[in-house]
Amino acid sequence: MRKILEEQIENLHQDFAKMGFDVAKSLENATKVFETHDKELAKEVLQKDVAINESEIYLERKTAQVIALQQPVASDLRVLITILKASSDLERIGDHAVSIVHSVKRITEANRNKEIEDILVEMSKHVDKMLLDVIDAYVHNDEEKARAVADSDKLNDNYLRDVRKKALDEMQADSDFVSVGSEYMVIATHFERMGDYVTNVSEWIVYTNTGRIVELGPTDLEKK
Repeated sequence: MRKILEEQIENLHQDFAKMGFDVAKSLENATKVFETHDKELAKEVLQKDVAINESEIYLERKTAQVIALQQPVASDLRVLITILKASSDLERIGDHAVSIVHSVKRITEANRNKEIEDILVEMSKHVDKMLLDVIDAYVHNDEEKARAVADSDKLNDNYLRDVRKKALDEMQADSDFVSVGSEYMVIATHFERMGDYVTNVSEWIVYTNTGRIVELGPTDLEKK
């Protein structure tokens, strides 16, 4: 009975990691769409989101079955709860990648601002690194690395502030920039929310090891 449970949990680990890499690829592709306005790649991001949603549903169903049928002990139950909760966080990151693609469609070529876009690309690469690092922390059950990933979310708040300030300054100087500037701020907010969800995954890794739900990353007061 114990061997069956261990095999099922190991399979869930692998499925969760695959979902994480799929989400990271969607984030990478969404950034490329932002940089190049590649319509075919935009379609690929939208199509991949369907598979990501299906992965979340599969993980939820399989995890619930294991909990119901295998009667896991406390430590195993924490692992299963982490998979259940963290897969939802991954799915939401994928949703934000889709939202970024939709925002890009509304950005006109004439009013693009390279300075702001460079900041957004830097921000996206930082979020992508956070995501890949947290998947690695999950695979290796590395609580210290998970905490470090969460701490690095502070940088996303700095990026968001920079984009908002520069976009608002440009919007005040040029009324024709208002539409594009607004989309830049929306995109920055999507990246910032992705960082928050990565931090959530870090918190679930800590929960797996300690049995305690802790709040990692910058607090709301620090974000202001």
